Amino acid sequence: MLEQLVIENFAIIDQVELSFDDRLTVLTGETGAGKSIIIDALAMLTGGRASTEMIRNGADKAVLQALFTLDAKPESRNDELKAAFEAAGIDVSDNQVAIYREFNQKGRSVSRINGMIVPLKTLASLGARLVEIQGQHDTSLLLNPDSHLALLDDFADASLKQAKVEYDKVFTRYRDLAQRLNQVKNQAHDLNQRLDLLTFQAEELKTANLQPGEEDELLDERAKLANHKKIADSLDQAQQALNPGLEGGAIDLLAAANSALETAASFDKGYENLAQSISEAYYAAQDAGRDLDESVANLTFDEEALVKIDDRLQVIHQLKRKYGDTVDEILAFQQKVEADLSALDGGSLDIDQLTAEKAALKEKMDGAALTLRERRQKVAKKLEEAVNQELHDLLMKEAFFEVHFEPVEGFLPSGADRVTFNVQTNKGEGVKPLEKAASGGEASRLMLALKTIFISQQGLSTVVFDEIDTGVSGRVGSAIASKMRAISVQTQVLAITHLPQVAAAADHHFLIEKSTLGDRTVTHVTDLEEADRDRAVAMMLSGDEITDVALANAKDLRAKAGK
Repeated sequence: MLEQLVIENFAIIDQVELSFDDRLTVLTGETGAGKSIIIDALAMLTGGRASTEMIRNGADKAVLQALFTLDAKPESRNDELKAAFEAAGIDVSDNQVAIYREFNQKGRSVSRINGMIVPLKTLASLGARLVEIQGQHDTSLLLNPDSHLALLDDFADASLKQAKVEYDKVFTRYRDLAQRLNQVKNQAHDLNQRLDLLTFQAEELKTANLQPGEEDELLDERAKLANHKKIADSLDQAQQALNPGLEGGAIDLLAAANSALETAASFDKGYENLAQSISEAYYAAQDAGRDLDESVANLTFDEEALVKIDDRLQVIHQLKRKYGDTVDEILAFQQKVEADLSALDGGSLDIDQLTAEKAALKEKMDGAALTLRERRQKVAKKLEEAVNQELHDLLMKEAFFEVHFEPVEGFLPSGADRVTFNVQTNKGEGVKPLEKAASGGEASRLMLALKTIFISQQGLSTVVFDEIDTGVSGRVGSAIASKMRAISVQTQVLAITHLPQVAAAADHHFLIEKSTLGDRTVTHVTDLEEADRDRAVAMMLSGDEITDVALANAKDLRAKAGK
């Protein structure tokens, strides 16, 4: 529950420090005195968005602090609450939660829980577990259709809880099997695509039949064929230079030189080595000439061979674009493709078996979902009876509450139904979704009826009603006061009210007033003593002047409320 609230430089509040007790506490005062500002401060402390406009004029920053005490009773749901704080790294072993928040004129905000700085998202998440603020036009958990199934299950008996456990077991198996089957189908599809690609690649490379070093050999051969005329002309020139057919060729000249040097060597042995060299050159030239003649005689041009070489080189070029920069890389890729083909056999993908298992498990799912629906419908009847009794107590005799079940296709983690709360507020209007059915005082009473039923399931530390009794009076006001007291038996209730019936039923009463000091407006909060509470209720009954009749009525109201 909320123990203390400290507000500094917030809106028209200079500084206020409040200490709260359990049960029902009311905050009353004239319009504009600052009652809702106190609730706004509490909303900021539990994760609401801060605004520089909320900083008191002339102040640099606003500071808000709150201290909550967690219920240590074994029957409370604080184990879940503590687990949420511990998951955020916050120690709550002493069952206390201290929240500090400040924001300045520069737009900077800092939030701490038990001294630890926390992001706004964490503050809001944990704050929602401590306090729920319900205004006349607020959308609460109870008005959110997505929360209705969980609220129904919180109202569950042992048989429903067991049905949920059984359904969850089967659903988990069914979901995992369905995911596995989809995965295998996708794998089979991918595998077939992979096999098609590898088969095509293997066939293409096998048909190409590349050989190591083949490209270099082809390029050499192509160079020869492409330069045939230049080779022929060069050979002819060499042939003419060696032996043109008339005297004067290189061979003939070497023969003359050889004969002359042999004559010189016969007279002087000093020329024998030179004569030997020329002789060797002459015979070498003769051999070269014969080889040259043979080459010229054998030189031919095969245009068809050139075309074949170009075609083959084009095949190699295309394969290089796909599989590698060189023939060796292409051949290495071919080996990998053949190895991958050998490894892929698809034998582990038994789609038929998994499909059969899924079909068998679906029958169990159908049975578990049906059992869960039947158990929920029984609990829903009990919930309908309880809520309708609360509505009757709140003088909504023509109102009717029902739990609506809508089957869904397939299975959800929560079952095979969507559950929503519907209500008829006036006879003949028909039932409508809860969030669309009521307005004004009817909405207030609906929320009180539902909160009276669900408050223990929600496990909230504190509930705030911000003027939800607007637009009602008389007997309805007394009924609302009675329900607020019923809720406060389990959970601390803070209520801003203009109804004397609610104020008379409160266990604690704060009077909010404002005054002017110089050129500043200041809000004051007074924790009323017993005698002052009679006068405060009388003021609500009569206005500015407290009459004896109003004071007597106030005492009578409080006496009837047991105060």
